[in-house]
Amino acid sequence: MSTSIPPSSSTVTVRMINVSSKDAFVPAAFLLEPVLPGRENLPVPTFAFLIEHGERRIMFDLGIRKDLDKLPPAQLASLSALPEFNLTVERDVVEQLTDEGIQPSDIDTVIWSHTHLDHIGDMSKFPPTTTLVIGPGSDRASYPTMPKAMLLDSDFAGHEIHELSFSDASIVIGGLPALDFFGDGSFYVVDMPGHCPGHIVGLARVTPTTFILLGGDTCHHPGEMRPNPLVHKTFPCPEHILASTRQTVSTKYFSTGGSQFDLAKRTTPLLSVPSGQSFYTDRETSIQSIKVLSELDADPNIFVAIAHDITLLGIVDLFPATLDAWKEKGWKEQVMWKFLEEDSLAFRFN
Repeated sequence: MSTSIPPSSSTVTVRMINVSSKDAFVPAAFLLEPVLPGRENLPVPTFAFLIEHGERRIMFDLGIRKDLDKLPPAQLASLSALPEFNLTVERDVVEQLTDEGIQPSDIDTVIWSHTHLDHIGDMSKFPPTTTLVIGPGSDRASYPTMPKAMLLDSDFAGHEIHELSFSDASIVIGGLPALDFFGDGSFYVVDMPGHCPGHIVGLARVTPTTFILLGGDTCHHPGEMRPNPLVHKTFPCPEHILASTRQTVSTKYFSTGGSQFDLAKRTTPLLSVPSGQSFYTDRETSIQSIKVLSELDADPNIFVAIAHDITLLGIVDLFPATLDAWKEKGWKEQVMWKFLEEDSLAFRFN
């Protein structure tokens, strides 16, 4: 799939910040299915990304704000309706940046993958010189100007707001329209609809031939992308995981036609977007976007980092380290099937 990305020698540097506390979780049923008994909660890191382009610094997502009690009443009511969750933040993205000598004024642009509370952070901590970029059709209603809004006036106040349009996009990546953010092929913003209005992803070129795809909430668990025929071909599952999953994966929920689960025979992802009430706005469009993500995920030159993939922790270097050398460090091979190891926090198949 990377052959569909226009060639360029221009690159960016990417750093990944985990904003969630180590024990953060949300109800799994709102994010994926099936949910097996005893697996009702989904552990969720929340990743924000610092992207450096020469002297410019931008953020792709901000994670969660620390003071959830300051959220609009409608948002607080939505949270209180959840059966159980923990979205505790120990040090927010601004605190982690300043720990390393990066001030909010050093960030010239913030891109929201979408307008959900665990991605928008607290824009009031950034000066008016920081531009906010949002996807087409993103929610812009804000409280208290609009009493039932899910966002705050302070999320927008004082900032230049740039709402992207893909209507005239001349670049297509994975079959979806894309914009060349810096104009030199180093970073693309790709329309990835379904999860909610305005949902976008980022594609960062970290060497002339390798990329990191910042997947936002296209999906919430690697089992919604994997397995699939392409990934079986380009990243065959290690024998020890093929062997262990014969015993550890429930055939009641994940049948492959025999008395034991056979991962090699499974050609569709183990998990899917919930068919009932969920955090997804458009299920069918989301499923199509996940198919695109799955194809890009199978490309040996693209490292996919969705915002809540707990399998990345312990393998991928966190901020202030960079992600640029992911390929030579073998992170993709280490991460690809990690979700099927029974000792992984991502395992939820029995």
